[in-house]
Amino acid sequence: MEAFKHGAGFSPNDLAKLIATIGVIMVTAWMLWVQWSVFRGFKSGKTDKAKFLKVSQRTLLIWLIINFILVSGIY
Repeated sequence: MEAFKHGAGFSPNDLAKLIATIGVIMVTAWMLWVQWSVFRGFKSGKTDKAKFLKVSQRTLLIWLIINFILVSGIY
């Protein structure tokens, strides 16, 4: 640990937190993009309510699982 900290200038824990933070931001941006797209399709009449709810549930589940994986080992 000390060799990594001396060579890189920061600790491995800080690097893990940075990677997890970037991952959470990217997954959240993806989820918002999917939700916005399906909402626009629902409002324009191209998708029905059942498909809107199904996509919303799937993206929320994927978001929760990926955030759990990213954050569980850090905090």
